[in-house]
Amino acid sequence: MPKLSKKRYLVPAIKRCFDLIDLLSDKDKGLTVTEIHRTLHLPLSSAAAILYTLQALGYIEKDEETSCYTLTAKLFSLSGKMSDHFDIVGRCHALLEHLASESGFTAHIAVMREGESMYIDRVPGSGLMQFSSYVGMRWPLHASGVGKAILAFLPEEERTQTLKYLPLTRLTQYTITRRQQLDQQLKEFHRVGYAWEVNEGEPGVACVGAPIFGPDQQLLAAVSVTGTTHLINEDRIRPLGLLVKKVADAMSARLGTSPAEPGRTIQPMTSL
Repeated sequence: MPKLSKKRYLVPAIKRCFDLIDLLSDKDKGLTVTEIHRTLHLPLSSAAAILYTLQALGYIEKDEETSCYTLTAKLFSLSGKMSDHFDIVGRCHALLEHLASESGFTAHIAVMREGESMYIDRVPGSGLMQFSSYVGMRWPLHASGVGKAILAFLPEEERTQTLKYLPLTRLTQYTITRRQQLDQQLKEFHRVGYAWEVNEGEPGVACVGAPIFGPDQQLLAAVSVTGTTHLINEDRIRPLGLLVKKVADAMSARLGTSPAEPGRTIQPMTSL
């Protein structure tokens, strides 16, 4: 673990929480609250309070017979998600660079997190106009090209449930806030194989995205290009959509998918 030179910035309660998690990660059979209290030299009340909080949040569980606490799969799933992100980025970054170079626009890969799209990779475009996006940045699904690409290719039942509870916040005068209208648009995007938005998330900005699949056609992420509406106008949406889809298909091939839908061809772009 890296040494922290400025201890005054440590929050004691948070440090205690992670010290406890680190301790339990090495104990397959778990520990009792008394054992945790003695090992970490914590006040018994503090150890109990941290355990209660982590248990309530689903990150640890208590064996009622032994009174031992162990970590749950929920905590390990977080590292699994990060591992998945690194795998997508590691396998697809060269293709993302190709997309940015070929289109001239800033290119992103994003995944769905808690009703939003979240960028996990980014390559800036070659133009003078640059966007202040960054890895980890989140954006509403219904108001971004990459988000709409994810929504459009979710399994039908999951898409229906997602749209049912998704807050359709109006970000500009062009943002679609009616669920029926958005659902119809998503069906059209699914038909053509790519998605887009113009002025919906931010005035003067347009985005074109396409889905990325893994084994068994599992939707993993989406890739997109972003530019100004002056450069991404109505005439350019289709050629850009086909380019983004071609790259998305190549990314899907690298991640282990295979064409399963009629008319959908995976182009591996093995030279990259």
